[in-house]
Amino acid sequence: MRNILPGKLWIANARQVRDIRSVLAEGVTAIIDLAMEEPPIAFPRDILYARFPLLDGSGNERAVLNCSVLSLVELIQDERPTVVACSGGMSRSPIITAAALAQVNKISLESAVQQVTASGPHDLSPGLLSEVAMTFPDASYLASRPNLLVIRTSEPSRLVAFYEQLGLTFQEERHGSGPLHWSTTVEQFVFEIYPRTEGTVEKPTTSIGFNVVEVDNLLAGLTASGTDIVRQPESMEWGRQAIVRDPDGRTVILVQPEQFA
Repeated sequence: MRNILPGKLWIANARQVRDIRSVLAEGVTAIIDLAMEEPPIAFPRDILYARFPLLDGSGNERAVLNCSVLSLVELIQDERPTVVACSGGMSRSPIITAAALAQVNKISLESAVQQVTASGPHDLSPGLLSEVAMTFPDASYLASRPNLLVIRTSEPSRLVAFYEQLGLTFQEERHGSGPLHWSTTVEQFVFEIYPRTEGTVEKPTTSIGFNVVEVDNLLAGLTASGTDIVRQPESMEWGRQAIVRDPDGRTVILVQPEQFA
């Protein structure tokens, strides 16, 4: 089992959670079982055992999803030693655990997922993650969360100096054969200043980026609505990325971060 909160919260797979003696030896008093494809487990009668069968993907009943997360929230807040288990311990368990921690700690689902997955291997289902985000929007990893702003200017050094006076710190960057530019990051929001290409008129001169849960599904909807697709989804070092244009012709960069890929 993988400990998420010392002595209070674990993630386990089907084999681990069925080793009842080892589970009880950790002081566990509550089990959240999420594996639809596994048979129920017979724990001693004084152990709280709640089974919320979930699909490892989309198509889950909202009520079951809601109950699984909120039940775990209550157990965490009560500091009751709890194991969250699914078949492989790689997708449903970390996602539901992260959703509960996001509610308890009043943080984004993104931050909670990073906290949970940092402790070990994982293979998160984008479909289930998206359903959780829609079920708990106040603490979700929102598709409309901006993560990038790019400004192009004919005088980048003056613009950099201006924003540095506001307290920002820039560093020079170059991606492959692209132009030299200046970048700063504030709480995962990236602000970049690019030089405008000499002898050309680039309109508009601003681009904006968004983190999204499922870039392929989102792009399918945008395509159906007639959105101009600049670049189809492709894997980059920072995640899966696509580029579109808004109705004014502004470049919009959509990134599905690695942990959601």
